[in-house]
Amino acid sequence: MFEHLFVVTVTTFLCSLFIFYLLRRILRETEVTNDSVSEFSSCINPNCVRCTLYRQVTVRACQRYKQLCKFQTETLESTRRVEQSLQVHGSNGQMLNGSATDPLVFHLKDLKLEAVYSPQSCHQFADDVRLLEYNKETIFSDFLFVSKPKYQHLWSKNNTPNGQWCVFHLINQGRVVQDNVAICEKTFGIITKLHNIMNRNVFGNVLFSVVNPGTTISTHCGPTNIRIRCHLGLKTVDECILTVSGMQNKWQVGKCLLFNDSFLHGVSHQGREEEGSRCVLIVDLWHPDISSQERNAIDFIFSPVKRLTQ
Repeated sequence: MFEHLFVVTVTTFLCSLFIFYLLRRILRETEVTNDSVSEFSSCINPNCVRCTLYRQVTVRACQRYKQLCKFQTETLESTRRVEQSLQVHGSNGQMLNGSATDPLVFHLKDLKLEAVYSPQSCHQFADDVRLLEYNKETIFSDFLFVSKPKYQHLWSKNNTPNGQWCVFHLINQGRVVQDNVAICEKTFGIITKLHNIMNRNVFGNVLFSVVNPGTTISTHCGPTNIRIRCHLGLKTVDECILTVSGMQNKWQVGKCLLFNDSFLHGVSHQGREEEGSRCVLIVDLWHPDISSQERNAIDFIFSPVKRLTQ
């Protein structure tokens, strides 16, 4: 009797101990995973669609989609996928398919997704890539001009765990930055000729981006899967690496690098100070599998936001 009770007690203790350590390990792994994803999950920019304006933009998009279908009844069938992908409905903003913690503001259903795109294999981007690369010297000249000390007040600094990441917008979330375009007219003229440029909704941006030595841009994802982010290399450093969905990529001067930034991605510049910064022109392009009708609908429902309350 005593031996049986002893065995039961020891067995129960060992099982409890095993469960305790198992739960602690799961919790630790969950914390590590969440930290790696959410370390850069939000920013302090009051006009950021992904971070601050998530709810306003998604509620507004659904309201505007109803308006669109009311006045253009033929739109409903050709944009059914857009309707099904909206995460909110009604003026009360009730969430349907997501929550405010969803990293994507808008996730279009049934898109063929690739982390990195090759300009050679994706013919839809061929003309745009050719135009950007052909005009690389003009674009680089504009970049050097706006990098002068007297224009530093027009640059913005992004949050990073360490180092410095600065940007100069020509188009910021679908809105043309007139003061910046006025001193960068040649580059702006070039990007307006791109066939696939996304420049009429809150997800579209065109900007110069500079990452200084010693900078880490933590793993994060963009606000939507409908855009392909194109980087034209202006000044590159071997020790500066872009990691997209676990794959490492390096920029080349005068060449375009394309990836879908809805995949987790980050940048690490481990080069020395004397090697200088990594500098690129970033242009947001439409995903190649989105029809012209869907593009027009998305441009309308996600049109640029003028005020926080709009």
